[in-house]
Amino acid sequence: MRLVPAVERELQEAASRRLRRQTEATIRHMAVHDALTGLTNRYEFERRLREAIDSARERETVHALLYLDLDQFKIINDTSGHEAGDELLRQLGQVLKSRIREGDTLARLGGDEFGLLLEGCQFDHALQMAENLLKSLNQFHFAWQGKVFSVGGSIGLVPITAGSGSPREVLSAADMSCYVAKDE
Repeated sequence: MRLVPAVERELQEAASRRLRRQTEATIRHMAVHDALTGLTNRYEFERRLREAIDSARERETVHALLYLDLDQFKIINDTSGHEAGDELLRQLGQVLKSRIREGDTLARLGGDEFGLLLEGCQFDHALQMAENLLKSLNQFHFAWQGKVFSVGGSIGLVPITAGSGSPREVLSAADMSCYVAKDE
């Protein structure tokens, strides 16, 4: 009769190990993903950007960074509330994700800004991807409680080469490029 308690204890320990593995997987996921969109978060994006810059320097590979900023986000947030803005970000994150290559890194950098790291991507191909993403943004319509919003955006693009600066400098250059695009 000592067998029954031993089996019960083993089953409890197995369940405990399974729960611990699930909890650890959840924590790992939360550490590198944006809680709202499920996309890569800024911290992980900057880590991957740093690796891309290092590979550009060490192996002379070429990458590209796209910086996306939405045009109508504040209006949607102000007129329909933050819940609508959050849903817009979730939907747009999925739209953008569906239009990139499998190995690319799409991240929500904050607010209504997204970053896209295109590893092993020549500038002309990155430019074509930026144009396609901009077209997708401009064609996207967000419906919320009977209202339909058009959502546009601006995209800045910078190459990542052996001469690129730090991740902050590359992000800043992409942000400035996006600002110029928005201004035009």
